[in-house]
Amino acid sequence: MKKWILLLVLLAVPMPVQAAPEWQRSIQVEWGYEPPTDLIATGFRLYQEGVEVCEWAVPTIRTGDCDVILTQKSTSFTLTATFSDGQESPHSDPYIFVDWGPKPRIIRLESR
Repeated sequence: MKKWILLLVLLAVPMPVQAAPEWQRSIQVEWGYEPPTDLIATGFRLYQEGVEVCEWAVPTIRTGDCDVILTQKSTSFTLTATFSDGQESPHSDPYIFVDWGPKPRIIRLESR
């Protein structure tokens, strides 16, 4: 199986906040992958701390959006490819996403 390159870019977009210490985030994931020549890729799965959180059933995409619940400042994400014969690739190297939780935001500034 060919080694695949994973570039995981997670952009946190604030969502309505639930009770602390959990908060929901909408993230965008980007990756690079070249499937092995002897298998037919069918899609990709994103795992958060070893638990599947999103699946994209399109083998040609290399980016996707996903809503996740964060419970700690640092969270590990990995990605796998799925194949037509039911196999799943080994997990990518982990990407550690750091999020500081809900933050105040400036609505408006005025100068006098």
